[in-house]
Amino acid sequence: MTNDQMTPTLIIDADDTLWETEVYYKQCNAAFTELMVAQGFGREEAEHTAGEVEHERVLLVGYGPIEFARSLVIAYQHLCKSHDRPVKDEVSDRVWEIGQAVIGYPIVLLDGVAETLARLSDRCRLLLLTKGDQQVQESKLARSGLGHLFDRVHVVPEKDTEVIRELLVRYGLQPEQTWMVGNSPRSDINPALEAGIGAIYVPHPNTWRMEQEEVAEPERVIILNGFGELAALFPEDKRRQKA
Repeated sequence: MTNDQMTPTLIIDADDTLWETEVYYKQCNAAFTELMVAQGFGREEAEHTAGEVEHERVLLVGYGPIEFARSLVIAYQHLCKSHDRPVKDEVSDRVWEIGQAVIGYPIVLLDGVAETLARLSDRCRLLLLTKGDQQVQESKLARSGLGHLFDRVHVVPEKDTEVIRELLVRYGLQPEQTWMVGNSPRSDINPALEAGIGAIYVPHPNTWRMEQEEVAEPERVIILNGFGELAALFPEDKRRQKA
């Protein structure tokens, strides 16, 4: 095995692993619900309708802030239809404004991210793997100031086992020297386990409900209390220091 093959590779998620994301969507959903309550709809019905519309549309149109905003508008239309009420243009416009608030939100790095990535960049090959709209995700990375720490960046429509296997082949990665790091059991941890690589789970209190599912093989998963604990798992190679 060459030195390159012996170098650990970390495939790292972005949203809610490196920076806050879901909290902004939750704020928009809360604002939508309050507006619907003000229009006379029930709180639980409004929350449920928005969640169901978003879930159905993600499967059809993928991820992205514009589609999120459209989903809220459609949710308002569904509420009106179910109560046999007219759709008001001014309310639709306000819903659209609420949904668009997730576009260009400030990038707030999670604790320990910047310094941990800086330390790991000298010890490991770092690949960023995130899903969603290409321009949106690249903009977030640029605003984060973390881009220079990654060897490669991959933005994909969906993260699954096949995507991870393609990365293994593309970069000639050894499964026993490769780990997926993320906050999502659905898109990070379980696909990594199925692909036969390591899985490092960094739970986030605001992980999106669509990313939550039971971890398939918890005995194979390393769970961290925060991203800052990651560096201790990959100490500096003394042989490289001497070289």
